[in-house]
Amino acid sequence: MNIEFKIKDEGVILLTPLKKGIKNNKLLFDLADEYKNVWLELELAAHGLNILSISKEIFDAPESIDAKLDELYSTIIEVEKSGVDSYFENSEMELNFYDPEKIKVRSDKIPVMFISRMIDRGDIEMNPDFQRRPGWNNSQKSLLIESVLLRIPLPMFYFAEDKDGKLSVIDGLQRISAIKEFMDNKFALKNLQYLETDCGGKYYQAEGNKKGIDSKYLRWFNLTLLSANIIDPASPFRVKYDIFRRINTGGRPLNNQEIRNRLTSQGLREALKEMARLPEFLSATDKSIKNTRMDDQEMALRFLVFYEMFEKNGSLDKYVGYMDSALDEYAELNIKTKKQDLEKFIPRFSNAMKNAEYLFGKTCAFRNILPKDAALDSCKPLINKTLFVCISVLLATYDFDKLKNSNSEIALQKPWADKINSDKELFSYLSYGTNGKANLLYTFKALRELFDQEIKY
Repeated sequence: MNIEFKIKDEGVILLTPLKKGIKNNKLLFDLADEYKNVWLELELAAHGLNILSISKEIFDAPESIDAKLDELYSTIIEVEKSGVDSYFENSEMELNFYDPEKIKVRSDKIPVMFISRMIDRGDIEMNPDFQRRPGWNNSQKSLLIESVLLRIPLPMFYFAEDKDGKLSVIDGLQRISAIKEFMDNKFALKNLQYLETDCGGKYYQAEGNKKGIDSKYLRWFNLTLLSANIIDPASPFRVKYDIFRRINTGGRPLNNQEIRNRLTSQGLREALKEMARLPEFLSATDKSIKNTRMDDQEMALRFLVFYEMFEKNGSLDKYVGYMDSALDEYAELNIKTKKQDLEKFIPRFSNAMKNAEYLFGKTCAFRNILPKDAALDSCKPLINKTLFVCISVLLATYDFDKLKNSNSEIALQKPWADKINSDKELFSYLSYGTNGKANLLYTFKALRELFDQEIKY
């Protein structure tokens, strides 16, 4: 996570949290620039972030600093609840991966009366994972429909078009859902601001005991044109991800995995969902990775990306250091993939989880542990994403029964804790900037050497 601060005589710079350690049960970290110059020293307290020191060159007003630290604190708390250690991951300042002149976005008008028909035919994909999540209530939906009836222009919709001419919703899913549900007679209008007398309690059309809106309003509704920007399939695939991240709207902006889930294939979505629900995954992680914002499915996706890379190349050297780009690209490459094409990876993922739990223990697997933690066998810091990738990829092909017969339970717990404790560079790589290429490759190499030395197979 990067935070903007105003620096005297330098303008605005980005500062990134760098973990320092724990003292008196409080997490200490710095806010530093890209050159590792420290501008603020902070500690995580029970109800917020305490400033231990702050540079006199920071020009922000005190209330602005407080607001930025409150936002950082909220991010840390949300990550703590997710069960994965990610707020010290490096923020990716990526290069341009496509020529901006190749971006093709056209403006179009879509009649409201066609929306329901296009959804029913599959011309507009409505992601079922998001359809089942809590959305607008009837009052919110009714106010949107009232805007249409009043002929008030709605905000722009954004779609991505595939080579078959089908559309996926990039921005406007809640609005499209409300329109579709109204046309399916699933709710009556209520709590309207201007049309309660004429339209309150009425449905899209008369059906049984349901009373439909008057013909005048029905015509107005059906003839309304929705303004849409449609990304041409000839545009580079990253355009739709970039646009989504830039215009991401709503009460709670979607995180990166939620965006991928929105834009990728049903086959990949189903495979990730199955992997995240495996009893072996839940047990190996001690159920500490939450599913509320698809953190669990992102972990499964990371396994797929790097396991396939390792399977093809025998290493992870092809990773260039931009995690979100790697995950986005995999999701896009599998835009037409069926679930059955990915099913071969599910038992390998399951196998990796069983092996990891057996060798490290469920409270220490995939976690940045030290000897004192291993001695207690109850460490349970947050899941480290880099460790999750490296351990799961390396253990995926070990036969569990053979490994179990030749190795004692939690055989790697203490050796791994000793390794982290003695290798300061490894500890540093596991503490911050964990998405970086050097971090991943160094950790992968350290674990590979440890497995070769300690695992009897």
